[in-house]
Amino acid sequence: MRSFEALLPGRPACLAPLLKRWDCGKRCVQCAISSVIFSLGSVLFAGIDDDYVESIECDVPEEMLYATSYVNLETSAQDFVLETQQIEIPGHPLAFNPSIIRWQGRLLLSFRIRYPETLINQIGLIFLDEEFHPDGSAQILDIRMPDPLSVPKRQDPRLVAIGDKLFVVYNNVLLRNFKPEIRRMFAAEVHFDGTGFYVDQAEYLRYFEDEKPDRSDKNWVPFDYEGTLLMARFLDPHWVLRPIWGTGICETFSKSARPIYWDWGQLRGGTPALLINPDEYLAFFHSSINMPSLHSKGKIVRHYFMGAYVFSAHPPFEIKRMSSEPIIGKNFYLGKEHQTWKPLHVVFPGGFVFDDRYIWIAYGRQDHEIWIVKLDKERLLNSLTSTSDGN
Repeated sequence: MRSFEALLPGRPACLAPLLKRWDCGKRCVQCAISSVIFSLGSVLFAGIDDDYVESIECDVPEEMLYATSYVNLETSAQDFVLETQQIEIPGHPLAFNPSIIRWQGRLLLSFRIRYPETLINQIGLIFLDEEFHPDGSAQILDIRMPDPLSVPKRQDPRLVAIGDKLFVVYNNVLLRNFKPEIRRMFAAEVHFDGTGFYVDQAEYLRYFEDEKPDRSDKNWVPFDYEGTLLMARFLDPHWVLRPIWGTGICETFSKSARPIYWDWGQLRGGTPALLINPDEYLAFFHSSINMPSLHSKGKIVRHYFMGAYVFSAHPPFEIKRMSSEPIIGKNFYLGKEHQTWKPLHVVFPGGFVFDDRYIWIAYGRQDHEIWIVKLDKERLLNSLTSTSDGN
């Protein structure tokens, strides 16, 4: 049994354990693929169909795989990642994909609830204390009018404050008589009557530049710009939209593009963006690639990553700095295993709060859990790489 180290200059050090070519002696499919990919100098398995590669498993003995072949991603955790903490929601043990905001002096957490029997999804809300423990009972966001032309499969709510008003942004599935599912974005002001949260009716954001009927749009990044809700549809280029309430229209507000250096998949929205100083917003994105790892036991499955980026506080909102490698912390990938809709290893950032010293990101893990990761703010910001030259 032989392995060959791939020496590809310029690749990030944390990917070195992935750059292997295996020959288990049995001519198994994964070894053949490994050899081809080695020859092409690619470690991203970009040309392999997702549904196909998830079923591939190499015949190399497990002890060999774990000892030398597949990376434990958590060994790449950075020193600015200080700790992780799981949040368990009373009455909703499988709540996931949270967002968090400081609203009216309190921490408010939103989360996604999925009912496997009916496939219905709902949005939950709960206050937290300053130690990120539930403070009171969870409640379901009361959306009093059904989403137009949609089924009740609301996903991945993000909370954002626009001035003194609270908004929720989420995606939902359009009502169609055929597959695949097509998702669109919705946004609504959230009201609080002293005991419960409710929405009168959400705005269906259906008209925007380059909208395509058979392509989903989701994971838009909301932020408050001078008292107006804006949303970044894409990060590369940084394409910012402004909803015109009551019309379903999102007009293009600005576009900007700078060199993006990121080897872990297409950048997609994660948390809302918040002003960290008068001149800059901070937000956290997610991305994903197909790869084998210790966590997937050598199978090529989709792994999710998160990173940070800073963009200008003024139009056209150019992205100025960003992570050069994924942000990784303890228990991101190691821990309890769950049955997901397809094999996945997921960390999914949905919101954050901060003070002068620290940042706390709320993220979903494995489509079944809610976690908080605490970062050292100064060290995180110092780790970001300029997009002007990639150095």
